[in-house]
Amino acid sequence: MIRALLCHNPNAGTKGYDRDSIEAALALAGYNVRYTSVKDDDFAAAMKKNIDLIVTAGGDGTIAKVLTAIPDRSIPVAILPLGTANNFARSLGIAGTPQELVETWDTKHTCPVSLASVTGHWGTSLFVEAYGVGVFAQFLLDAEKGRKPEGAHNLRQGRELLKKAIKRAEPIDIVLRIGEQRKELSVLGIEVCNITFTGPGLPIAATADASDDKLDVVIFDADNRKALMDWIETPLDGKPPVTNRKVSQVELTFHDAPTRLDDDAYAATGGKHSIDLACDATPVRVVIPRRHPTQKKPERQASAE
Repeated sequence: MIRALLCHNPNAGTKGYDRDSIEAALALAGYNVRYTSVKDDDFAAAMKKNIDLIVTAGGDGTIAKVLTAIPDRSIPVAILPLGTANNFARSLGIAGTPQELVETWDTKHTCPVSLASVTGHWGTSLFVEAYGVGVFAQFLLDAEKGRKPEGAHNLRQGRELLKKAIKRAEPIDIVLRIGEQRKELSVLGIEVCNITFTGPGLPIAATADASDDKLDVVIFDADNRKALMDWIETPLDGKPPVTNRKVSQVELTFHDAPTRLDDDAYAATGGKHSIDLACDATPVRVVIPRRHPTQKKPERQASAE
């Protein structure tokens, strides 16, 4: 029997997605389940015990907290997305209820997912989603001020706040260094993304691949301000109007600008900052659900004569 550790955010989900329901679904699928809450200060210690699978149940913040704390990255990780945006799960094509997902798991059917590291004046941190400077970080700071609505209303509010931040943003000067190339830019902001989706469920990094050991540098050009605001209205109708560079390592140098690390945003503190970002050497192994053999792809609808 597979020994599974359920790393759960007890504040995520409702009835059917709570601890008891998830444990019941895991037991039905044949897993021997142990439980830890990510709200406990010592939750990471539970991952050091004898386990065959780590199950992460919660939103993007929970997933980031677990993935960046795993002591042994050879242990596969399965995702139960219980948040609102579920950017990490969306980027890997993982969707469904806990009851649906647990029976599609095979611990040998995994995808290597790179984590990323960022080094600055505070030291080095790992991130899952993105590190950003400028307008996106300001949007997250603005979002912290109000009360968060539930579900799709949360995403709609987030997208409106992002549009407002883009509309009023002043360009900031950033020096971008990739290898021997050095560029001085005046932009609304830069996001260094590890996955496709970020923020309020937006595919900002359209070319990102979580398994390619690359980061996507996404540049918000001031000239594309209006086009970017329009794209946020219908983000699935086309690629975002941004400049994109795929890199293994990048350095950002800037003065007095807000920043963000995954879901955590920080106000500008003044002074000059030089930030180094790169993919971490050892990926995590994320379980990718298999399609049940009885499931068939929908047939293409015959065109009308």
